[in-house]
Amino acid sequence: MALRHLLLLAALGSLSAAAQPVPDAGTSALEGADIGDLSLDALLNAPIAVATRSVRQSRATPGVVSVLNREEILASGASNLGEVLQLLPGFQMQMDVYSVIGAGFRGLWGQEGKVLLLIDGQEQNELLYGSNVFGHHYLVHDIERVEVIRGPGSAVYGGFAELAVINVITRGARELKGVSVAGRYGQMSSTWGDRSVGVGAGWVFESLGDLEASVTAHLGQGTLGEGTYTSQSGVSYGLNDQRNAQSDPVQVNAALAFKGLKARFIYDDYHLGSQDGYGEPTGMPERQRFRTIGAELSYALKLGDRVTLRPRVSYKNQLPWQITDPASTLFYDKTATRILGGLALELEPVDNLNVLVGGEVNDDTAWLNSTELIGAQTTFRGDRSVSYLNGAGFAQVLWDNPIVNVALGARAEYHSLVGFNFAPRIGLTRQLDRFNVKLLYSGSFRSPSFENINASVDGTIKPERTNTAEVEAGFQFSDLVYGALNVFYIDVRNPIVYAYVEATNSDSYVNYPQVGSAGYELEAMVRGRAGFLKLTYSTYFPTQNSVPYYDVAGTAVGQQYLGFAVHKVTALGKWRIWKGLAVGGSGVLLSERPAYTSVDADGNPVLSTVPAQLLLTVWAGYEGLGLKGLDLQLGVGNVLGTHAVYVQPYNQGHAPYPDKGREYFVRLSYAFQPG
Repeated sequence: MALRHLLLLAALGSLSAAAQPVPDAGTSALEGADIGDLSLDALLNAPIAVATRSVRQSRATPGVVSVLNREEILASGASNLGEVLQLLPGFQMQMDVYSVIGAGFRGLWGQEGKVLLLIDGQEQNELLYGSNVFGHHYLVHDIERVEVIRGPGSAVYGGFAELAVINVITRGARELKGVSVAGRYGQMSSTWGDRSVGVGAGWVFESLGDLEASVTAHLGQGTLGEGTYTSQSGVSYGLNDQRNAQSDPVQVNAALAFKGLKARFIYDDYHLGSQDGYGEPTGMPERQRFRTIGAELSYALKLGDRVTLRPRVSYKNQLPWQITDPASTLFYDKTATRILGGLALELEPVDNLNVLVGGEVNDDTAWLNSTELIGAQTTFRGDRSVSYLNGAGFAQVLWDNPIVNVALGARAEYHSLVGFNFAPRIGLTRQLDRFNVKLLYSGSFRSPSFENINASVDGTIKPERTNTAEVEAGFQFSDLVYGALNVFYIDVRNPIVYAYVEATNSDSYVNYPQVGSAGYELEAMVRGRAGFLKLTYSTYFPTQNSVPYYDVAGTAVGQQYLGFAVHKVTALGKWRIWKGLAVGGSGVLLSERPAYTSVDADGNPVLSTVPAQLLLTVWAGYEGLGLKGLDLQLGVGNVLGTHAVYVQPYNQGHAPYPDKGREYFVRLSYAFQPG
């Protein structure tokens, strides 16, 4: 059956909405360069493709885009992707259920299928609920850079890209050029916080026609928090027992490229220990698994100097939220797969005009691995398995001209159960010497996933549809200083909202009429030969809200959403002192947040205020420590020992969950590049 579907989809062809953005476009422009030696101007004008799948300079691309390169990621002192995203405007990491940490964005809860995560262009969102898990997951050892659309991407990527798109680009053959190994260990006051290792190998075989081959892998153990978790009813358990807060990530990423042919395989296996369940402790440590196996094959066929045909097929198999202990009240064991076929045609009929047309078809299937209906295990509305077919068409026109650069695009998509969705896109950009401006409008959508449909009241639930308007202006004040301001407005109709039904120990999903936010974000960057400093400030306010779970009781409408800090400030920097000696670090300041922390005598949740929190990381390190390629970093995370917490951004019974305490860490890496 799977082979028949694969052949069918490959024959139908379509645009690969989750395809890797124009392969190697951004990397090749900086190939062979030491990022630390690049000027501010070179980095600002580095080509990226995440917003369009065609190469555009960052300040000209039709999207509000953030890029963190490897030097900046390591300078932050972060150990994983979630900590990296905290440094970007708009993102806030928050608590879902089962100790799962998800991403909120611009005041809106984005965990279940509303923020798209890609690794080297391969979609990582799990298919049953659409969620991502960020707590000590996706370690930084393998990451070359992170490109983020801080805004919708459905016109290019489809339904998971409703609010934002994160594309993690790992180290490939042209970055590795040999063998690398890195290890990190972090120690808190009562237990270790991180112990992990990453290895990579990659080569470019010029004698074989520039054949590229690479493989990276990492594994580790991390502790999500330190101290004690206390539920709203007052029941507590300690996080210092690793069984209650341990996360174990494993990932293998292999790639092969020869001329226009590219193949990639990703195996990601993440285990999480906890006992908080839906908020009230289960009384025993639970062991949960999230596993993704993905493979992709694509080809760029040149039909002429100005015409390229891009077929692609991919396969994804996932085991998310899996708990196989039959004694657990959270028992859950289901598999979901996606087979996708795509074909896109890229044309450049004249200079400065790029046209991309195509479509995609994907077949999604989910089934029960166990027919025992215990714990949280349910059928698919009476069936053991269920399948949906999704087809989409896509068109994009990019026209660069002396007056204004124009980006027009749209995506029409048909889901076999929920029907049609349409996402238009208009972008106007202009760069005049040191000044750049962007005017952007995008429609986006979020089609419901398997369990959204399964747990809805009548088995059907509408897609979310979102309209986002953005304006960005930036100015390069000198060869060393750049600043940018963007303003956004987001309107979400028919939001898909989660609720936990305690009486039946089950999930529920309902469409509410409307939710939205507006605000602005400021960025400033100073970069010179001695180092760099990045500063950001972001704020939001609710514009309309009909979702009671997001309300903050007792406050005026328009002030704040539950669990979200209205104000956020970040800093990231590095300073080279002498030869290979450098110091650096990062900081994240969140203003106070409303949260439900306890219940009263009648069992009603009590609203409290989580104080503002400042998390600082500092480090000192040496590059080339007695041997070329040998680097050492010694640092302290949460220097101030702030009692930081993750807050549930919807009122469903989960108390704030403690973050890590002060952590002393060491990172040692070695890269061997022969020749």
